Amino acid sequence: MSEKLFLFDPEQHAHQFSREGYVHIRGGVSESVFARIVDQVERNLKTKLMKEFAIGDKQQAMYEFPDGADYAAEVCQSIGALVGVAPHEMVLSERHIKAYEANAAPEPLAHKDRFASEFSVGISVHVQPGSTLVLYPYEETEVNPFNTSVQLRASLSPDRYPEAALARARQVMIADHARDVIVFRGHRFWHLRRRPAATTMLYLKMNSFHCDPLGEDCRSDEFRQRTLAAVEKPDAELATMIPRVGRRVDHFHRFYNRDWREIPGVVLWGEKHFTVDEDEFRMLRAIDGKKPAAEVIRAGGESAGGAASFNKLRRLARRGVVDLL
Repeated sequence: MSEKLFLFDPEQHAHQFSREGYVHIRGGVSESVFARIVDQVERNLKTKLMKEFAIGDKQQAMYEFPDGADYAAEVCQSIGALVGVAPHEMVLSERHIKAYEANAAPEPLAHKDRFASEFSVGISVHVQPGSTLVLYPYEETEVNPFNTSVQLRASLSPDRYPEAALARARQVMIADHARDVIVFRGHRFWHLRRRPAATTMLYLKMNSFHCDPLGEDCRSDEFRQRTLAAVEKPDAELATMIPRVGRRVDHFHRFYNRDWREIPGVVLWGEKHFTVDEDEFRMLRAIDGKKPAAEVIRAGGESAGGAASFNKLRRLARRGVVDLL
């Protein structure tokens, strides 16, 4: 029987998370699995650096769960129980090793995690003495609507940067050690790593709303294949399926050119604008993860319900704008 990743009982921490939005669990990772995590962290930082995610004095690498057990499922089950979300609704949208350089700035700017990071799970790997994670869980807690932290700051004018408000805000300083687990509302809370030099963390980012822009959830390929199979079904069968916004969708928008021509569209993570018509845009706005396809299609317009409307839904599904469950 393989050893579990986590040693803690999620139910014992669920109340604090519900009340405060964060928990710090000391020694929450089993020693044997942690040894395998450390081994892979050190190897992947040498061989699998993600240069596109390097930010200043912090490097990132992809993390792969060890063989021998379904640790991704355990994470969804344990963290789901802790935050109050059913395991099958949890999406593991990011699994990155984050390593700070030896000369990293001791007082970095605070940031919020990407929109898809509803719940951020940090596993402390190497933490230098005096290094602390600083959370701001009580003020300025609006959700980051962008799928990078850089976009959020870039969207603000200097008079709206968070530093002035955070200087007056209540801080939570977490002095963590190797094998600790920290869970917090990543896309809501400003946070930073104070004195981060030579500190390494494994961060697993999760959400409850079917969002995986980077395509790092182990089940996303399965969802994609099921959707591609579903679009081949006849209209009567397709009508009963439940559409959801595609996992890779970054955002919807309306593009205006210099002549004020309006073009509705969708952007998948890392891709260009994909034009949709007004019927399709209305269909997308009607998706709530509960309505069947027939009802979503009816929202598309007066002529909805015919073969043309079903084919529009198929077009969106093939492009990855819609998933069919």
